[in-house]
Amino acid sequence: MENLWLETCAQGLGGVWLGIAPQEKRMQAVEKILDLPDTVRAFAIFPYGYPAEERKQQDRFDESRIHYVD
Repeated sequence: MENLWLETCAQGLGGVWLGIAPQEKRMQAVEKILDLPDTVRAFAIFPYGYPAEERKQQDRFDESRIHYVD
């Protein structure tokens, strides 16, 4: 997924990584829609395309949410 995201950006496209695992119902729904064989499990989907607008990358880092255990 990370490589797909990097290549998408390199091509001037926009995308979003949507994790669906470990939600079994979501995984099964995607597998059914895509008609995946029983040997393949869906863990995420990555829709991409040309962005409708340019937006600045958000900085959501909050150091107060980091906790250490000794």
